[in-house]
Amino acid sequence: MRILYITPVPPSPRHSGTGIRLFNTLHALASCGQVTLLTLASNRHQALVEDCRPWCRDLVTVDADTELRGLYAPLRRTSVWEDCWAAISTLDPVRVRNRNASELARLARLLGVEAFDLVWISKGWVAGLLPFLDWRKVVVDLDDLEHRVQWRMLSVTPWYPTIMFKYVELWKHRLLERRLCRRAARVLVCSEGDREILGYNKLRVLPNCVDISKGAPGGGPENPYRLLFVGNFKYPPNVDAALFFCELVLPQIRKVEPRAHVYIVGREPPEEIQALHNGFDVVVTGTVVEVTPYFEECGVVIVPLRVGGGTRVKILEAFANRKAVVSTSIGAEGLQVEDGIHLYLADDPANFASRCLTLMRDPSARRTLGEAGRRLVETRYNLSIFHQTICQVVSGVTRSDSLQPICAMPGEAI
Repeated sequence: MRILYITPVPPSPRHSGTGIRLFNTLHALASCGQVTLLTLASNRHQALVEDCRPWCRDLVTVDADTELRGLYAPLRRTSVWEDCWAAISTLDPVRVRNRNASELARLARLLGVEAFDLVWISKGWVAGLLPFLDWRKVVVDLDDLEHRVQWRMLSVTPWYPTIMFKYVELWKHRLLERRLCRRAARVLVCSEGDREILGYNKLRVLPNCVDISKGAPGGGPENPYRLLFVGNFKYPPNVDAALFFCELVLPQIRKVEPRAHVYIVGREPPEEIQALHNGFDVVVTGTVVEVTPYFEECGVVIVPLRVGGGTRVKILEAFANRKAVVSTSIGAEGLQVEDGIHLYLADDPANFASRCLTLMRDPSARRTLGEAGRRLVETRYNLSIFHQTICQVVSGVTRSDSLQPICAMPGEAI
């Protein structure tokens, strides 16, 4: 079986939570057939591309910076009226509006997409660049509902005159997601909540997972006063979460426990995150080769997300490493967890600070939560379940009786 796998970033476990999901998908697809990987990759990510090579028959990269410049080039406008016209003149989101300039789409054509038995695409906007596909053999993985992420980002954004165009944009992303649900052979989401939001029969839940064999065995030395936040800072909700914690939560913790400090670990922190670093109560590491040592040394893992979608791999990684977690409700959304059993949930700054302080002072509570989290990933979020689900999806889509004609809605285009 020939499989074309198209991703917006290299499927590397060293990239981000998304990278872990993409890598696990690549591994599973390689067990089903011969995989050709077509991925966007910046020059600084070429080392991550090499992580994928052992699992691919062929590997083709597109420079991500060049691709995005081409997609956004027609959008450099100078007036509100141009913004208004761009918002109402098309139903396409910004990222797919100029699909004719997409190098990714051009290379997909050159690879001969019609010759592949299955096309597996990560992210709705990537699928939106490829309207020429035979949708009867396409699987789209919507690991994050973009319209939901944008809605939540706007909910914490101060009002400004042109914010209405952002709301129009999130509505277009919702339309794109619904079109994909109608046309693709199968659409995957991270959680039952995401499936209920979209509400189509073709949807299947593919929960995130972690490789539990890489989790820390537990019992190693830890600093109970060290808090850990892990995230890819190219993802705006992670930037918002780090700022929220350091500005509103950490000062309350340090009033009670001056030894408390936080390590912020993740790729490409922007200037506002780097500015938090003082080497004392806030340490910003930037990109690290391996995150496991940071899990081993911390007392509590924090997930203070106020916006976002999908499910958080960072929580599953903490569970695999037997670490206690304090998260917001949004941070733990989509995971089958119970407050006080697997982790502590807190949404306002005072309660979040209180939960962190409780765990700093109580090693027994940390151990109890860590062990419960570990049992959860072993039974519900392990790699074997993830692989089994993907193999079932591949088998179902590639059966000859599943290749029924798909009719587009009148005037509809991806």
